[in-house]
Amino acid sequence: MLRRLSIPLAAILVLSACGDERNDGPIQPARVTVPALPEAPVFPAEEPLPSYDPDRDPAEDITEALAKARKDKHPVLIDFGAGWCPDCVVLGETFRKKSVRRHLDVFHVVAVDVGELDRNLNVAKKYGLDLKKSGIPALVVLSPRGKVKVATNDGSFAKAGKMPSTKVVEFLKRWA
Repeated sequence: MLRRLSIPLAAILVLSACGDERNDGPIQPARVTVPALPEAPVFPAEEPLPSYDPDRDPAEDITEALAKARKDKHPVLIDFGAGWCPDCVVLGETFRKKSVRRHLDVFHVVAVDVGELDRNLNVAKKYGLDLKKSGIPALVVLSPRGKVKVATNDGSFAKAGKMPSTKVVEFLKRWA
């Protein structure tokens, strides 16, 4: 029959840290192998968030997003901006927050690089967005059929660096 020993935890910690004077060195802890757990995905979405890539064809990306939208009835969010723009970068980081991302996941997201406001202006104009007026980042939400639901010509996202994530969530909820 096994006897239960009652050794205070503090004594075990002292012995393991300092060693037992009766032995030549510290007590070696038992080696325990813990199986690696699979990494949880950072975001639940199937689609990663796009970045402002000057080599992408925004017309092709929007066409592809609209094809998906017609199938699943989710709207398309077009994010016009540039990698050099601090407010665009902050908005991208805000989009990646769990509290925001779960609301963004109901959209098919397309990022359109506008360079120094000298690239893809025809795409912005096609969807009723005046980037000279709105600044960047600027957002357009399309219905699954491609109809413009909203274009942020009011510049509401141009100061995204100072915008609380709750305001981004309000926008997403309103237009989802």
